[in-house]
Amino acid sequence: MTGVDRLLAWFDDGTLIRPSADELNFVDLVVGLCRLAGAGGLGETPGSGELARRIGAADHYLLVLVDGMGADLVDAMPPDAFMRRHLAGRLRSVFPSTTATALTTLHTALWPADHGVGGWWTYLPARDLMCVTLPFRQRHTETPLARLGVSPEEMFPAPSLWPRLTGRTTMIVPRRIATSTYTRYAAGDRPRVAYDDLSAAFAAAAGAVLEAGGPGLTYLYLPQADAAMHRLGPGDRAVAAVLTEIDAGLARLVSELGGRARTIVVADHGHAFVPPQRRFLLPAGDPLARRLLCQPVGEPTVPLFHVRDGHADAFAAEFNDRFGARFALLSVDEADDLRLFGPGPLGPVLRRRLGAFIGIAPTPAKFYVSPADDNVDHAGVHGGLTPVEMTVPLILA
Repeated sequence: MTGVDRLLAWFDDGTLIRPSADELNFVDLVVGLCRLAGAGGLGETPGSGELARRIGAADHYLLVLVDGMGADLVDAMPPDAFMRRHLAGRLRSVFPSTTATALTTLHTALWPADHGVGGWWTYLPARDLMCVTLPFRQRHTETPLARLGVSPEEMFPAPSLWPRLTGRTTMIVPRRIATSTYTRYAAGDRPRVAYDDLSAAFAAAAGAVLEAGGPGLTYLYLPQADAAMHRLGPGDRAVAAVLTEIDAGLARLVSELGGRARTIVVADHGHAFVPPQRRFLLPAGDPLARRLLCQPVGEPTVPLFHVRDGHADAFAAEFNDRFGARFALLSVDEADDLRLFGPGPLGPVLRRRLGAFIGIAPTPAKFYVSPADDNVDHAGVHGGLTPVEMTVPLILA
């Protein structure tokens, strides 16, 4: 069977979830909410009207994004938990199901095929440069990309739509990223509020809504559960404790607001556990690695391979021989034909950044080439097409 045949079989038997504009999805939510919040010039997507109706008209909207909180984690909460009681549905994430890609969708209302951000790591072929996308630095060296002549517009070519929202728009994020290149790109000229812990985050959200006193959108970004899941895996008790704290904080926040805002809670992706035996790290001198222009980029669970000229056939044959049991290898043209990155064809930016081949695993696995990155030992991962990674909750209160 070809890689495409295997992938289609996994879609058919439910092992993996196919990205689709015909099912309610994260793009629909972004479009529907931004239209409600006054962003002009946005056309409807197939499900945006339905989600806008579910959210309903309101004077002010509070959007809370709990990074990494798949729908399965909400299902596992006690029946009286705030988020479980207010669960209004499930959405499909974008692919790759990862923060860099989904947050750029959040800020542009575009599918990845159109906004061009394909994962945590990005290779810029014209510069022969590997980048860590959201931190906006060179991979391994930590050098800020601005020092290397890379502009935010080069890395994030699709403009943020948030400056187009009417009313008061406030972005509330952890202090360590409040002044980052990505946050400044996403927020534009809108106010940004930094916080140090969860208690301060919820207080800042309440303050922003009450201070607005009228139309607008307040956005609260919570990455704490995602960070815990990466270190420990999604099933760890410490992760459940973080989610319990978030749940209690949301309940208090909504009560304090007293109906002054419609609250929408969502996630960018879910998490899966990867045991050590499914974490692969090839030495830099490995024959397979020598066929590559750079280390795999994208996500360790969805490796993107930029292959040297004339080595594509040999790379595919060797990869399938050694790792075919763990990954289906698709060419970029095959992935484009399957519309994995959105309902339309790949835009030129993402096509360049995807390289020659994409690895997709039926059971989450990670693939690296030395030197190792700081996430090589992470137990919790995302990026792939498994149900737990691709299905996120929609919570309305």
